[in-house]
Amino acid sequence: MSEAQIEVGIARIYVKDFSFESPKAPQVFQSSVQPELKIQVNVTPKNIGETFYEVCLNLLIEAESNKETYFLIEIEQCGVFDIKNASQQQLDHILTVFAPTTLFPYARANIDQALLQGSLPPLALTPINFEAMRQQRAVKPEQTM
Repeated sequence: MSEAQIEVGIARIYVKDFSFESPKAPQVFQSSVQPELKIQVNVTPKNIGETFYEVCLNLLIEAESNKETYFLIEIEQCGVFDIKNASQQQLDHILTVFAPTTLFPYARANIDQALLQGSLPPLALTPINFEAMRQQRAVKPEQTM
């Protein structure tokens, strides 16, 4: 008996929520200080019907120096993925590694565009290793080998 091949399709890629704040403008433009970046990453998959899953990549980026926020960006970059013939383990990998890896370049481009429009330099964020994040999540409390 042969197994059906996994099929993954991308139905939509979109921004669900986006916020850009630059509370120190215009003073920030004269500053030569390199602010510290804090980045939070979260991936939220949700079944939205038979073989369709919405996956949202949430990024929160805060640049601050001396406890003053230079800029704050929140983005919820989402996609709808059509996934067929995947086992539960394969599905988990697609939703937590493949999907956010696919969404990340879109989020990065949107972030850089907002920074440019705010008269700030783009970040050109380095890619995120979602496989490592997945493995880190799997090693939580009840790990059996």
